[in-house]
Order: sequence, then structure tokens, then C-alpha cells
Amino acid sequence: MAYREDEFVYETHRPPPPMDRAIRRMVLGAGGLSVVVIIVAMAWSGVRATGFGPPPDIAPPATPLRVAPANPGGLQVPEANVPIMSGDPGNLAPAELAPAAQAPDIAQLDEAAGLTPPPAAAPAPAAPAPAAPAPAAPPIPASVQLAATADEAGAEAVWTNLQTKYPALFAGKTPDLLPAVVNGQSVWRLRLGGFATTADAQAFCAQAQAQGAACTVAAF
Repeated sequence: MAYREDEFVYETHRPPPPMDRAIRRMVLGAGGLSVVVIIVAMAWSGVRATGFGPPPDIAPPATPLRVAPANPGGLQVPEANVPIMSGDPGNLAPAELAPAAQAPDIAQLDEAAGLTPPPAAAPAPAAPAPAAPAPAAPPIPASVQLAATADEAGAEAVWTNLQTKYPALFAGKTPDLLPAVVNGQSVWRLRLGGFATTADAQAFCAQAQAQGAACTVAAF
């Protein structure tokens, strides 16, 4: 089959590219160096005509490496070689504690320096002050509760009804509408204050209950 010159021809097997000259020189140099190292190692380990021999024995020198001098010189400390911790006192004198120093007399020193003050006369005991009378406790104001409703409008309606039914009992009174929460539920309390003592509040409730109105002394 003929091909034209401008047609592309696909080759299944291409020759390998030639090795770079620099890489080739590096490979040859490394191989030669390996051979030299092997030859030097064989010569160092004792290559002879008859074959490999044992390594040579290296003996220590017959003379000592260091010799202590007869006079070492330097500072000579007296009794440096005495074993003081061995329990043998040897020529050492027995240890003795120094005598205790005498404590100075401070009073005598102050008297010699003129610093001692003359003895002061003891003060006469003061007469006990008379006990002051305990102040009387101030009276605790009290209030009464007339009703408790679900909302403020209900408390106002109860107050209007009480004023209409008992005008003489509640004339001139001003109610207190107080919100509160009882057992999780919101309530409005209708109360009357202005009582000087709890006894006055109890007397008012007795009068209101006698006429048919609900009334209790407020606990708080």
C-alpha cells in the first residue's frame, strides 16, 4: 500500500532515546570508584599471595602512658588526709560549744539612761452607769382584708357594694387594691389600712362581721 508524503505514519516500535553524555560519565565514574574502594578494602584486610589472612594484632605499649610525679606541687593543705568522718579523733581536739551569751537587762539599761518613767497611780474604778430603760417598741400598723377577686374591676365592684350596704361603717375609708399570686393564680385583694394596732383591726372586723360583711385581719 502506497502512502503519500503528507500522510502521518504511526510506528508501533520506536528506538529508545540515546543516554545523555553527562549521565553516562557519572555512571562510569561511580562504577570505577566502587572498584577502587573494593581493591583498597581487600588490601587493607591483608591480601597475600596465599589468600586472605587474619588482621594484624595491635598490642598496647610496654611503658605506662602517664607517670605520677614525685612532687605534684601546688597548694598543700595541712591535715587534708585526716579522715574526720571515720570516727577516729586522731590529733583533733574534742569539740566544745561556745558559752551562751548573757541576756541584757533592759530595765537596768533604761534606768541608767533615764528612760524609766515614774510609776503612775492606778486610776480609780469608774462607777457603773445606771441602766437606761429600754425604749418602748413602736406600734405596728395593721390592715384588714375585705375580699379577693380575679381582677381589679371585681375588687372595685365589691368596694362599691360595701359602701352602699354599710355606709356608716365604711364612710371616709380609702381601700387598697393589691395584686397578688395565690397557688399560681393572679388575684386582687381589697384591703383597708390605717389601723394603729392589730387590736384596732380586730375590733373593726368584729363590727363588720356583726353587720354581715366579710372581714379578716391581714397577716402580711
